[in-house]
Order: sequence, then structure tokens, then C-alpha cells
Amino acid sequence: MSVRAVTPQQLIAELERRLRVDRPSALAFDGDGTLWSGDVGEDLFRFAVRHGRLREAARAQLELEATTRGFDTFADVNATAEHLFEAYLAHRYPEREMCELMTWCFAGHTPSEMAALAAEALLEASHPQRLHQELAPVLAFARERGVRTIVVSASPRAIVELAAGAWGFAATDVAASTPLVMAGVIAPVMAGPLPYAAAKCIAGRALLGPCHWLASFGDNVFDIEMMLEAEVGVAVRPKPALRPRLSEIPGVLLLMNDAASPAP
Repeated sequence: MSVRAVTPQQLIAELERRLRVDRPSALAFDGDGTLWSGDVGEDLFRFAVRHGRLREAARAQLELEATTRGFDTFADVNATAEHLFEAYLAHRYPEREMCELMTWCFAGHTPSEMAALAAEALLEASHPQRLHQELAPVLAFARERGVRTIVVSASPRAIVELAAGAWGFAATDVAASTPLVMAGVIAPVMAGPLPYAAAKCIAGRALLGPCHWLASFGDNVFDIEMMLEAEVGVAVRPKPALRPRLSEIPGVLLLMNDAASPAP
């Protein structure tokens, strides 16, 4: 099955044609690699461990993760976390669990402290320069036509809310990896399922309710289920792992770009 490449204007025309008159329509976007280049969850994690910002409240769970998988632990809790991340990069620690770890490892922080930390990390990462500008006309079209737009990401909520805010998404438009907060402080445990792979569909539907799920935008294999959930799947700068699997998505469209922002 061939994959049709479309310009932003051609995509807008396709979406316009498919708008429903009986109920509101909605677009769902992955975050990392789709709305922007890079991974903001990794940006936050790397910034935190580099500056020694993880706290003792995360130690017990981090050491449990390390010892049960045969990895070393260190006196500095940040070093233990970084060691696990290096194992993930070497494909010796699973991605799903790493996404969760990069969320609950901020145990001991308040939500306001997390927001401040996320802002520091995004500033250092030059986030505004990493936005994929080919999506600007698509988002403008959606908002002009009253089409709901949401973000579904496996990165930590604190940084996804800020990163997506650069595109005009409100916090209520975001489903992301969320830690449990107890007595106003983050605990080293997840508040609910990670929005990852098939769970992205559940998280997206929880936000959209009865809306017509018009299109989903993604860049990686973990977005396939969400792209299949929508009427139209749209690949944005697809990763090498996704490219050979695009044919699994009926009617998938490949959004063209002019390389105005960095490639992932």
C-alpha cells in the first residue's frame, strides 16, 4: 500500500472535507518528535540529573528498579537514575518502564517545583526553535473551525503541559505521564496508566468523549494504535521504525515539511 505525501494545505483540505455536521471533530497529536523535535521528557530528566535535582524521596524506588534488574546503585540518587537511563539507551532497560521512571523519579517535589524545573529544562533545550512549523497552519485551521485539539504523550505531564503550551494547548488538552501526588508532594509511583501505545487511545478518548476523532498525528511505532483509532492517520517526520509500518494504517498520509525546524 502506497503512502500519500501531502502538503499542510492539502491536509487541511482533506480534514475540511471530513468534518462532521452531527458532532464536533477533534485532532490528537503525539508530542515528542511530532509537535516538536527531540524528547522533552528526556530533556527534563537529563537536566535534572546533571544538576543533581533528584531527591532522596526517589531513592528507594530507584534502587529497587536497579537491583531487581541487576544494575548498580550509587550514593548519589542522581547517579543511580542516570545509570538506569544509560541502560535504557543501550536497550537493556525497557522503554515503557523508562517513561514511567522519568515521571516518578521526581518524588519529593511539589507540582509548582516541577513546573519551575520543567521551565528551566525547556529554556536550556531552546524549545521554541524545535517546534515543527508545518503543523502551524493545521492547528490554525482546527482552532478557526472549532475542532478540538489534544496532545497525548508518554512524557511527564509537567513538561508536556509547558511544551504544548508553546503551540497554544491548554493543560486540559493534555494527556501525559502523571505521578501520584500525596499531601501536595509527588510520590514515587504512577497516578494511572502510562499513555503509551494502545493506552494512548484510552487516554485520548477520555479527553475527547463523544467527539468525532478525525485525525491522529504521530512519528513513531508507539503512535500506530492512536493513528488507527482516528479516521485519518497522519505521519509527521516518521522515525525509521515507523516508515516500513505506515502501510498498516489504512489511508495514512505523510505530512510534508520544508525542513524549517530540525529533524528528530
